[in-house]
Amino acid sequence: MLKEERHHFILHLINLHNKVYSTTLSKELNVSEDTIRRDLKELAEGGYIKKVHGGAMANPHITPAQINPTPNEELLEIAKKAKDLINNDEVIILDGSPANQILIDVLPRDLKAVIFTNSLTIATRLCEFPNLEVIFLGGKIIHKSLVSAGLEVINYLKDIHADLCLLQTSSIHPDIGITDSDRELSLTKKAFIDASRNVVGLCLSNAINRIQPFKIEAITRIQTLVTELKPTHESLQAFTNKGVKVL
Repeated sequence: MLKEERHHFILHLINLHNKVYSTTLSKELNVSEDTIRRDLKELAEGGYIKKVHGGAMANPHITPAQINPTPNEELLEIAKKAKDLINNDEVIILDGSPANQILIDVLPRDLKAVIFTNSLTIATRLCEFPNLEVIFLGGKIIHKSLVSAGLEVINYLKDIHADLCLLQTSSIHPDIGITDSDRELSLTKKAFIDASRNVVGLCLSNAINRIQPFKIEAITRIQTLVTELKPTHESLQAFTNKGVKVL
Protein backbone atom coordinates (compact mmCIF):
# COMPACT_ATOMS: atom_id res chain seq x y z
CA MET A 1 0.00 0.00 0.00
CA LEU A 2 1.28 3.45 -0.91
CA LYS A 3 1.98 6.03 1.78
CA GLU A 4 -0.91 8.25 0.64
CA GLU A 5 -3.29 5.28 0.88
CA ARG A 6 -2.08 4.55 4.43
CA HIS A 7 -2.59 8.18 5.39
CA HIS A 8 -6.15 8.21 4.09
CA PHE A 9 -6.90 4.93 5.87
CA ILE A 10 -5.48 6.25 9.17
CA LEU A 11 -7.47 9.48 8.89
CA HIS A 12 -10.64 7.56 8.05
CA LEU A 13 -10.27 5.50 11.26
CA ILE A 14 -9.57 8.60 13.34
CA ASN A 15 -12.59 10.28 11.80
CA LEU A 16 -14.74 7.33 12.92
CA HIS A 17 -13.22 6.46 16.30
CA ASN A 18 -11.30 9.60 17.36
CA LYS A 19 -8.12 7.59 18.01
CA VAL A 20 -5.85 4.88 16.60
CA TYR A 21 -3.12 2.65 18.03
CA SER A 22 0.22 2.07 16.32
CA THR A 23 0.30 -1.67 17.03
CA THR A 24 -3.19 -2.19 15.61
CA LEU A 25 -2.44 -0.14 12.50
CA SER A 26 0.77 -2.09 11.94
CA LYS A 27 -1.16 -5.37 11.88
CA GLU A 28 -4.08 -4.08 9.80
CA LEU A 29 -1.87 -2.44 7.18
CA ASN A 30 0.81 -5.16 7.26
CA VAL A 31 3.68 -2.72 7.73
CA SER A 32 6.21 -2.19 10.51
CA GLU A 33 5.47 -0.07 13.56
CA ASP A 34 8.35 2.19 12.49
CA THR A 35 6.49 2.88 9.24
CA ILE A 36 3.31 3.68 11.17
CA ARG A 37 5.20 5.99 13.53
CA ARG A 38 6.58 7.90 10.53
CA ASP A 39 3.09 8.13 9.03
CA LEU A 40 1.66 9.48 12.27
CA LYS A 41 4.55 11.95 12.60
CA GLU A 42 3.90 13.32 9.10
CA LEU A 43 0.17 13.62 9.70
CA ALA A 44 0.77 15.33 13.03
CA GLU A 45 3.22 17.77 11.46
CA GLY A 46 0.57 18.59 8.87
CA GLY A 47 -1.87 19.40 11.66
CA TYR A 48 -4.34 16.63 10.79
CA ILE A 49 -3.94 14.59 13.99
CA LYS A 50 -2.48 14.82 17.48
CA LYS A 51 0.24 12.26 18.15
CA VAL A 52 0.08 10.59 21.58
CA HIS A 53 1.91 7.75 23.28
CA GLY A 54 1.12 4.52 21.45
CA GLY A 55 -0.83 6.10 18.62
CA ALA A 56 -2.72 9.24 17.66
CA MET A 57 -5.96 11.14 18.27
CA ALA A 58 -8.07 13.57 16.28
CA ASN A 59 -6.90 17.16 16.28
CA PRO A 60 -9.57 19.05 18.26
CA HIS A 61 -8.83 22.24 16.31
CA ILE A 62 -9.96 20.99 12.90
CA THR A 63 -13.39 19.99 11.61
CA PRO A 64 -14.26 16.61 10.05
CA ALA A 65 -14.40 18.29 6.63
CA GLN A 66 -10.72 19.21 6.99
CA ILE A 67 -9.47 15.78 7.99
CA ASN A 68 -8.43 14.52 4.51
CA PRO A 69 -5.21 16.24 3.37
CA THR A 70 -5.60 15.60 -0.36
CA PRO A 71 -8.45 14.65 -2.68
CA ASN A 72 -8.91 10.90 -2.91
CA GLU A 73 -9.15 9.96 -6.58
CA GLU A 74 -10.06 6.38 -5.72
CA LEU A 75 -13.08 7.46 -3.67
CA LEU A 76 -14.10 9.82 -6.46
CA GLU A 77 -14.05 6.91 -8.91
CA ILE A 78 -16.23 4.89 -6.51
CA ALA A 79 -18.66 7.80 -6.16
CA LYS A 80 -19.00 8.19 -9.93
CA LYS A 81 -19.84 4.49 -10.31
CA ALA A 82 -22.30 4.57 -7.41
CA LYS A 83 -24.10 7.62 -8.81
CA ASP A 84 -25.37 5.53 -11.74
CA LEU A 85 -27.18 3.19 -9.31
CA ILE A 86 -29.40 5.98 -7.97
CA ASN A 87 -32.76 6.73 -9.56
CA ASN A 88 -35.48 9.31 -9.05
CA ASP A 89 -38.35 8.61 -6.66
CA GLU A 90 -36.41 6.16 -4.50
CA VAL A 91 -36.05 5.93 -0.74
CA ILE A 92 -32.32 5.86 -0.05
CA ILE A 93 -30.12 5.38 3.03
CA LEU A 94 -26.65 6.93 3.05
CA ASP A 95 -24.17 6.30 5.84
CA GLY A 96 -21.81 9.09 6.88
CA SER A 97 -18.77 7.71 5.08
CA PRO A 98 -16.17 9.63 3.03
CA ALA A 99 -17.40 7.85 -0.11
CA ASN A 100 -20.94 9.13 0.38
CA GLN A 101 -19.71 12.63 1.15
CA ILE A 102 -17.93 12.64 -2.21
CA LEU A 103 -21.00 11.06 -3.83
CA ILE A 104 -22.97 14.23 -3.04
CA ASP A 105 -20.58 16.20 -5.25
CA VAL A 106 -21.50 14.12 -8.32
CA LEU A 107 -25.24 13.68 -7.78
CA PRO A 108 -27.49 15.50 -10.26
CA ARG A 109 -28.90 18.67 -8.70
CA ASP A 110 -32.42 17.83 -9.85
CA LEU A 111 -32.47 14.40 -8.16
CA LYS A 112 -35.86 13.67 -6.62
CA ALA A 113 -35.75 11.20 -3.73
CA VAL A 114 -36.22 10.63 -0.01
CA ILE A 115 -32.84 10.25 1.70
CA PHE A 116 -32.21 9.05 5.25
CA THR A 117 -28.74 9.59 6.71
CA ASN A 118 -27.03 9.43 10.09
CA SER A 119 -24.53 12.11 9.06
CA LEU A 120 -25.08 15.72 10.06
CA THR A 121 -22.64 16.81 7.36
CA ILE A 122 -24.40 14.88 4.60
CA ALA A 123 -27.87 15.93 5.78
CA THR A 124 -26.87 19.60 5.73
CA ARG A 125 -25.35 19.38 2.26
CA LEU A 126 -28.33 17.49 0.84
CA CYS A 127 -30.63 20.30 1.95
CA GLU A 128 -29.16 22.32 -0.93
CA PHE A 129 -30.91 19.96 -3.40
CA PRO A 130 -34.38 21.42 -4.11
CA ASN A 131 -36.18 18.13 -4.86
CA LEU A 132 -34.87 16.00 -2.02
CA GLU A 133 -36.66 15.13 1.20
CA VAL A 134 -33.87 14.74 3.74
CA ILE A 135 -34.35 12.93 7.06
CA PHE A 136 -31.64 12.82 9.72
CA LEU A 137 -31.50 9.63 11.77
CA GLY A 138 -31.14 11.12 15.23
CA GLY A 139 -29.29 9.51 18.10
CA LYS A 140 -26.02 9.76 19.98
CA ILE A 141 -23.60 11.88 17.95
CA ILE A 142 -19.98 10.75 17.53
CA HIS A 143 -18.36 14.16 17.80
CA LYS A 144 -15.46 13.98 15.39
CA SER A 145 -17.31 12.26 12.55
CA LEU A 146 -20.65 14.01 13.21
CA VAL A 147 -22.59 10.78 12.67
CA SER A 148 -25.25 9.27 14.92
CA ALA A 149 -25.14 5.68 16.11
CA GLY A 150 -26.70 3.39 18.67
CA LEU A 151 -30.10 2.25 19.86
CA GLU A 152 -32.10 5.32 18.79
CA VAL A 153 -30.90 5.04 15.20
CA ILE A 154 -31.45 1.27 15.13
CA ASN A 155 -35.01 1.58 16.46
CA TYR A 156 -35.83 4.33 13.96
CA LEU A 157 -34.64 2.13 11.09
CA LYS A 158 -37.03 -0.69 12.05
CA ASP A 159 -39.89 1.31 10.53
CA ILE A 160 -38.07 2.22 7.30
CA HIS A 161 -38.33 0.30 4.01
CA ALA A 162 -35.66 1.73 1.72
CA ASP A 163 -35.12 0.92 -1.94
CA LEU A 164 -31.37 1.40 -1.73
CA CYS A 165 -28.61 1.66 0.87
CA LEU A 166 -25.11 2.89 0.05
CA LEU A 167 -22.67 1.85 2.74
CA GLN A 168 -18.90 2.18 2.83
CA THR A 169 -16.94 -0.56 4.54
CA SER A 170 -13.32 -0.63 5.63
CA SER A 171 -13.26 -4.44 5.85
CA ILE A 172 -14.87 -6.95 3.50
CA HIS A 173 -14.12 -10.62 2.97
CA PRO A 174 -15.87 -13.06 0.60
CA ASP A 175 -16.30 -15.68 3.33
CA ILE A 176 -16.43 -13.69 6.58
CA GLY A 177 -18.48 -10.81 5.17
CA ILE A 178 -18.49 -7.15 6.25
CA THR A 179 -16.81 -6.33 9.56
CA ASP A 180 -15.87 -3.27 11.59
CA SER A 181 -13.70 -2.39 14.57
CA ASP A 182 -16.49 -0.62 16.50
CA ARG A 183 -19.40 -2.65 17.92
CA GLU A 184 -21.90 0.21 18.08
CA LEU A 185 -21.20 1.29 14.51
CA SER A 186 -21.40 -2.33 13.37
CA LEU A 187 -24.88 -2.72 14.85
CA THR A 188 -25.96 0.58 13.30
CA LYS A 189 -24.70 -0.44 9.86
CA LYS A 190 -26.45 -3.79 10.17
CA ALA A 191 -29.69 -1.90 10.81
CA PHE A 192 -29.06 0.11 7.60
CA ILE A 193 -28.81 -3.14 5.67
CA ASP A 194 -31.85 -4.73 7.33
CA ALA A 195 -33.96 -1.70 6.38
CA SER A 196 -33.01 -1.84 2.68
CA ARG A 197 -34.15 -3.89 -0.31
CA ASN A 198 -30.90 -3.36 -2.25
CA VAL A 199 -27.52 -2.81 -0.62
CA VAL A 200 -24.49 -1.33 -2.34
CA GLY A 201 -21.13 -1.81 -0.63
CA LEU A 202 -18.59 0.92 -1.32
CA CYS A 203 -15.00 0.05 -0.56
CA LEU A 204 -11.46 0.94 -1.45
CA SER A 205 -9.34 -1.96 -2.64
CA ASN A 206 -7.34 -1.93 0.60
CA ALA A 207 -10.51 -3.04 2.42
CA ILE A 208 -10.77 -6.25 0.40
CA ASN A 209 -9.98 -9.44 2.37
CA ARG A 210 -9.58 -7.47 5.63
CA ILE A 211 -11.31 -8.79 8.75
CA GLN A 212 -12.14 -6.76 11.87
CA PRO A 213 -13.63 -7.97 15.19
CA PHE A 214 -17.33 -7.15 14.77
CA LYS A 215 -19.39 -8.71 12.00
CA ILE A 216 -21.99 -6.55 10.26
CA GLU A 217 -23.46 -8.92 7.67
CA ALA A 218 -22.69 -11.80 5.34
CA ILE A 219 -21.40 -10.92 1.88
CA THR A 220 -24.56 -12.35 0.29
CA ARG A 221 -26.57 -9.50 1.82
CA ILE A 222 -24.85 -7.12 -0.61
CA GLN A 223 -26.21 -7.01 -4.14
CA THR A 224 -23.51 -4.75 -5.60
CA LEU A 225 -19.90 -4.03 -4.66
CA VAL A 226 -18.29 -0.83 -5.94
CA THR A 227 -14.53 -0.29 -5.82
CA GLU A 228 -12.03 1.83 -7.72
CA LEU A 229 -10.80 -1.33 -9.48
CA LYS A 230 -11.97 -2.70 -12.80
CA PRO A 231 -14.70 -5.34 -12.32
CA THR A 232 -12.41 -7.96 -13.88
CA HIS A 233 -9.67 -7.46 -11.29
CA GLU A 234 -8.59 -10.79 -9.79
CA SER A 235 -9.22 -9.66 -6.19
CA LEU A 236 -12.94 -9.26 -7.01
CA GLN A 237 -13.44 -12.72 -8.51
CA ALA A 238 -14.29 -14.32 -5.15
CA PHE A 239 -17.16 -11.87 -4.70
CA THR A 240 -18.46 -12.52 -8.19
CA ASN A 241 -18.43 -16.22 -7.38
CA LYS A 242 -20.68 -15.47 -4.40
CA GLY A 243 -23.25 -13.86 -6.69
CA VAL A 244 -22.31 -10.26 -5.92
CA LYS A 245 -22.32 -7.85 -8.85
CA VAL A 246 -19.08 -5.84 -8.97
CA LEU A 247 -18.60 -2.43 -10.55
